[in-house]
Amino acid sequence: MMLDSWVWIEFFKEGPRSQAIGDLILGKDLFTSVLSLAEVSFWLSCNGIQRPETYLQKIRKNSTVLFLDEIVAEQAGATLPSLRRRAKDLGMVDALIYTQAQSSQMPLVSGDPHFKELQDVHFIE
Repeated sequence: MMLDSWVWIEFFKEGPRSQAIGDLILGKDLFTSVLSLAEVSFWLSCNGIQRPETYLQKIRKNSTVLFLDEIVAEQAGATLPSLRRRAKDLGMVDALIYTQAQSSQMPLVSGDPHFKELQDVHFIE
């Protein structure tokens, strides 16, 4: 399963759904888009988190980081208009992460409202 940056951020801030996330992902093969590293890094920076590299290392240690390729990039661009019909204001980064999960034939785990109505998303309430 691919974990969206929302999952990592919720887990790191020990939010109300972090226990449910831990239960869901325990013992599973986990993957993270390289784009989620950028989003988590941005969140760490904006929130003044000390030693952000330790958080990013936890992502690398507990999941396989997947890089984008041209095919996924082209597919995301082509499908963004149709995705926005179901998820208004879905951004390109979210479209890239979603398309990467789809092309890897794995569910995306997220609590980001943009993904709630999309196929093959394990949405955390």
